[in-house]
Amino acid sequence: MQAKWCAGAISGLLAGALMAGCDREDTARKAAEDARDIAMVERMSRAPLKPIIPAPITAIDVARYGLDRAGCAFRKHGQRDPLFLGGADDGFMRIDGDLRRYAAKQQSAQLPGGARTTYVGLSSWIDLARLPDAATGGDARHWPARLIIHDSLERIAFMADGTVTCRD
Repeated sequence: MQAKWCAGAISGLLAGALMAGCDREDTARKAAEDARDIAMVERMSRAPLKPIIPAPITAIDVARYGLDRAGCAFRKHGQRDPLFLGGADDGFMRIDGDLRRYAAKQQSAQLPGGARTTYVGLSSWIDLARLPDAATGGDARHWPARLIIHDSLERIAFMADGTVTCRD
């Protein structure tokens, strides 16, 4: 009788252990499904990337808004008017017909003319990066560069290669 009882107890313990193992597998599977669902909701809740297309700042803009104090100007290759004007304290860019002001990030590198390499706006920021000079005749005040505009979610919304020209 004791052998029968032991066999029943052992089979009961084995069944309990098997069920506990199944519970762990179900818990792990449920956790993986929950993580996948959360990641999908987070991806879906992010606003889609909206490109930012700057327009050139004209001589009329420079005269009207007093932008002649800017230390450096970024121009796309083949364009006469700049896309960005940067100074020691602020920078300007025309987007969607509006002239937008960006604050110079004082912790960024300083360029000739007092301009900075990074400018921060309300919903985006701008980086100016120097490119290799590969026989372009670049010097301390004129060099090949890349203008990069980041959106509020740190995505690249615009990028263009051109030149930076700085004043004395």
